[in-house]
Amino acid sequence: MANYICMPVGRMGVNCYIVYDDDRQAVVVDPGSDSERIINAIKKYNFKVIYVMLTHVHFDHILAAGDVIAGTGAKFLVPKDDEAALYDPDRSLMYFAGQNTELNIKPDRLLSDEDTVKAGKLEIRVVHTPGHTPGSSCYICGNLLISGDTLFAGSIGRTDFPGGDSAAIMCSLNRLSELEGDYTVLPGHGPSTTLAEEKRGNPYMNSSGYGFDY
Repeated sequence: MANYICMPVGRMGVNCYIVYDDDRQAVVVDPGSDSERIINAIKKYNFKVIYVMLTHVHFDHILAAGDVIAGTGAKFLVPKDDEAALYDPDRSLMYFAGQNTELNIKPDRLLSDEDTVKAGKLEIRVVHTPGHTPGSSCYICGNLLISGDTLFAGSIGRTDFPGGDSAAIMCSLNRLSELEGDYTVLPGHGPSTTLAEEKRGNPYMNSSGYGFDY
């Protein structure tokens, strides 16, 4: 069974998720800031972190990754089509963090659409959902859908940053709308929701309408 802790971090309020199985084998998704808080939570609950994973490479989702990896020995997984942003401050939006340097952290594995990541009893399916960034990806683990900045409660991610693509995000949203069954949606910012609720009430799913969030 997949369990999770949500920790909003940093000034952008990024949702960092610790997803873990019944044996406390875990992955950390989008450690955007506040590395000490994240590491303290890992120690408090005695998690064994196997991977640090990103939904996409923007500064607010990655700034604590190096510290968390150093503190846990976890491997670093990044969507393949966002690898270049690790070395491009314009694409990673590092200027928002007051920095203009590449991120000094190298991935151990690049993730592609329909890849599977196994950590303990967790099995995580990669769903490539470009639009917010070229590599933006959602992660399905049990009944959880970690949607990054692709899908929010009642809204979607913006596409006006470098690498954004409004047509691509609409295709990605359509793909999510076609998933069978329901999921608890864990977005990159804001409250959780369900896929069924977003299918019913989100004006940007299965629609030609368009709007932006973070």
